[in-house]
Amino acid sequence: MLPTCQYFQTPLVSVPDAGRKAVLPAARSLIRLSSSLGRQPLARSAGLWIDWDEGSGAGIVLTSAHLIRAKEALPKDYRMLKDRHLYHPGAQVTVHLLDDTTTEGRLLYHQEHYDVAFFKVAVDRRVQLTSFADTVNIGQKALRLGREENLNLRITHGKVKLDEAELGERHHHNMYFYPDEKYEEEETEERQRKWRGKGVYIPRCDDDGEPVIDFDGKVVGIINCSESGSFVPSSILNNCMYLWRNFGCIPRPHLGLQCEALKFLDPIHAEYIWRKLNIDDGLVVKEVSIGSQAEKVGIRVGDIIECIDGERISTTIELENKLLSICMGTFDRGNDINAKVDVSVRVFHTANHVWRTKQLTVNLSDRREVVEGAYYPITNEEGCSALVSPDQVNSD
Repeated sequence: MLPTCQYFQTPLVSVPDAGRKAVLPAARSLIRLSSSLGRQPLARSAGLWIDWDEGSGAGIVLTSAHLIRAKEALPKDYRMLKDRHLYHPGAQVTVHLLDDTTTEGRLLYHQEHYDVAFFKVAVDRRVQLTSFADTVNIGQKALRLGREENLNLRITHGKVKLDEAELGERHHHNMYFYPDEKYEEEETEERQRKWRGKGVYIPRCDDDGEPVIDFDGKVVGIINCSESGSFVPSSILNNCMYLWRNFGCIPRPHLGLQCEALKFLDPIHAEYIWRKLNIDDGLVVKEVSIGSQAEKVGIRVGDIIECIDGERISTTIELENKLLSICMGTFDRGNDINAKVDVSVRVFHTANHVWRTKQLTVNLSDRREVVEGAYYPITNEEGCSALVSPDQVNSD
């Protein structure tokens, strides 16, 4: 007999009506996946149904590529292409369906830069497809969904935040989900009690790949670091899915630049830049890759990028979406992933206080872009300075 009453007598978290209406439809497209190498467990993740074909009886699941990533980071001396982990595309993947059955998942594609993966799954019944939001806003209230090992739903209340200064080199295109302390405390207390009268403590089962949803039930992002709560926003995911569905790959132009939004700098730094340069929007260049086109045309750390191909860019997420749109246009014109693309960059050179438009001819790639910066001495009338400090706006 199904435990329709006693089993769920005391909820782990209280869900307001607005959250209930959002959660129930969204949860129908949420499943769990686990991976192994031989007989050794490798990882687990949440997954979302994004496609289903009645004729072939197969569906497509989008998840975090951490599902096929080694548990331990590579020793520094053995890291290939600056990657911190080894990935196992041949790992065995088990898909845990909502009817308590399991089936095999087959890797179709791994996009390295955003660390997302697509799996093909044989399923003989129609599945609920995920609905993705067009955008997500900073400060927006949201819900993070997950599934316990027994597939019971888990809900975490919180807000969307963005602190680009805390995002590492690999995740500067991400946003953060911050749990609401009230609900975190409530859930922790409930988990520490005797659950179902058996005296069993059920640990949290946070997984990468978990969706963050808005109160309309639409996915605004997918978690790719469960510890920090960082997630790939839906605007990037929508562009990724479009490229993969139409062209079978998700490349992006590699500019050789790592940037930070001026609007998210410390207010003291941002105000200094506005006061000295009359600039309050754009991207501050944090790193310039050695030997890149950007370095060759004179773009340096501390410069400020205003536009890419004539479009104003205010955040790194906008930058990523612009790069993906450039790739779409390139493919629409009949080119492939081996093509080079011309990218126009409107940049303010802080060394000599001039605006310039630079033309970069760069490669498309679906590999991870790692910006290995060159060292340039920073000197001016106020002395040496660190990256994005107030002194640096007048430096090279």
